[in-house]
Formats: sequence, structure tokens, C-alpha cells
Amino acid sequence: MGEPKDIAQVMATPVYAEVVRYFSNYPGRSLMSDHSRAVLYSLVRLLRPNLVAEIGTLYAGTTEVFARALWQNGEGVVHSADPYGAERCSAVIAQWPAELQRHVQYHAKSSMDFFSRMVLESKKFGLLLIDGNHDYEYALFDLQMAARLVTPGGIVVMDNAEQTGPFRASRVFLDANPAWREIGSAIADYDPLKPFNRARASLPDTSFLLLQAPASLSIGAGPHSWGQDWITVPKVDGLHFDIVTPCRGTLFYQVQLRGFANGNRWISEDRLEGQLRLDVEQAGKQTELRFDRTMMVTAPTEYQDTLFTLELDLSWQADPGTPPLALARLPVHWAVDKR
Repeated sequence: MGEPKDIAQVMATPVYAEVVRYFSNYPGRSLMSDHSRAVLYSLVRLLRPNLVAEIGTLYAGTTEVFARALWQNGEGVVHSADPYGAERCSAVIAQWPAELQRHVQYHAKSSMDFFSRMVLESKKFGLLLIDGNHDYEYALFDLQMAARLVTPGGIVVMDNAEQTGPFRASRVFLDANPAWREIGSAIADYDPLKPFNRARASLPDTSFLLLQAPASLSIGAGPHSWGQDWITVPKVDGLHFDIVTPCRGTLFYQVQLRGFANGNRWISEDRLEGQLRLDVEQAGKQTELRFDRTMMVTAPTEYQDTLFTLELDLSWQADPGTPPLALARLPVHWAVDKR
């Protein structure tokens, strides 16, 4: 995309006008506008994500747009989920050119099952499109899970801003996550006297709300939890923090190490709670926390199917005048003896 640094700048270029013409009525199965398809294509070309996620495949129209953009980038995969399209979606994708098929992985799963699988596989996405069930409760769930799996600075696109469910879910999400921002002003410009404005959108000629993740992981009072992650060892001695900006305050943490075996008929848990005082004056500080004891779960030796997970909860209590804690990534666990 050359010099433009954001999607608004891209949309003002002659190159974008050519993209709109290219996606005029293509793919024919897509229910989105020409501009909407052009924006999705341009976002992939601009962000160059390694992984893209799409909730709601239908006839794989936007999936093909994503695949074409990734093919042009020379790398990347779009993971698209639709629980009702096992035969329909697979048949459509099978008709694509081979070079596009290589950039797509279809999942005949609900968004809950899909996101659960992506969490287990530790997938992170640079761009996610939410276009599944538009009821508020479903849209909010999809948005919250997308936020959990997006890369720092990545973008979540919520389709159908004119509908109450996606729009309300986005407003609630941004209110609860102030470090995120809308690319555009559809939510900031909301007029309660026009609650059903069908023209509202982050970008003109689309039905999108574009929500961008902060460049770093923002930790506020919370408490915040990121659920369970699979780990390879049954013990943890501490955490490693990559702190992005200067900060002063107290970080409260809760760590839960769990072991599962014998088809989950054997379960063991070790829990540790504590606090860490942080007084960091320089950006890019790395801090290591060593627990006052080793966390450990030990499965009976007769079980051969043992799995381990680690769940981390954090709460940041900043000193007066200090912003939320900014981390480059989630704290990394470590063990002195990894056996």
C-alpha cells in the first residue's frame, strides 16, 4: 500500500479506487458492499497479519477477499468459522484457485468452539472480522474473545453497525476497555435521539465498526483474567514482566496451576496469591518475580495422559497520577528446574 499508514489514508489514494473497482460485485456470493470488501482487502495489505479470523462464513465471499489479500502478501492464513456450513462452505472453497485455497482454513464450529480451539492452540490474530450471530449477547462474546486473541495494535472489525446488537456490544466493550479505540467516530458520535441510525459506521460506505487494540497490554484495576493456557511442565517458580512505560503502583496477582490426567478424572490445583510493588522510571524495563515457594502439581506415575494449565489474574493499583500498567505481553512463567 506504499506510504499510507492507516486505513483512512489508504481510502484516499488512487490505489484504493482501483481496489474498489476490482471488488465491484466480486466475489458474487458476498453480501457486503464493494467498499466493505475493498476495506477488508486493504486492511490485510496494510497490516500484513500472519493470521486472520472470520466469524460467519456463509458463502465464503469475504473469506475469498481475505485469501486473495493474503496471497498478494505472500503469506498468512484466514481461519473462518461457521457451524452450519460444513458442506456449503467446503464446496465453495474447493472451487477457488489452488493459490487461494492454500491461505484458508475453514472450521465447521460455533464461535465458542472456534475461539476455544484457538486459545488452546495459542493462536494470535492481527485482524478479526465478527459477522456471526448479531444478537447483543453473542456479539459481545465474540468481541471479547476476539480482543483476547488479537495481537497488540491489531484490529477487530464488527460488521452491521446499523444493528442494535453489534453496535451496543461495541459501545459496552469500549467503555470497559478504555485503552482500545475506534478507528472513526461512529460510537463517539452516537445520538440517543437517533438510536437506529442505519448510516452509522466507522468508515464511509461500509457497515463496519473498526476497533483497534492498544499497542501494549493495558492492566487496570480489573481484576483481569486471560483464562487457562497449556504449559509443558508441572511447576512454576515465578513470572517475567516486560514493562513498556514508566509506572508506580502495586500489582496484585493470582496464579493457578492445574494438572489433569486419567481422562480428567484426576485433577489437582495449586494456587498462589501475592503482590508486587513496581516503581519503574525507564521504559522497556524487564522485571522478574520469584515466588516465595515453588508451585507444583504432581500426577500419580501410572497416568500417561497428564496435561497442565496455568491461569493468571492481575489487578493494578496505581499510585495517584499514574496510568494503567502497560506490558509488552502477558507475563511469562518460568521454572528453575523444568522437570
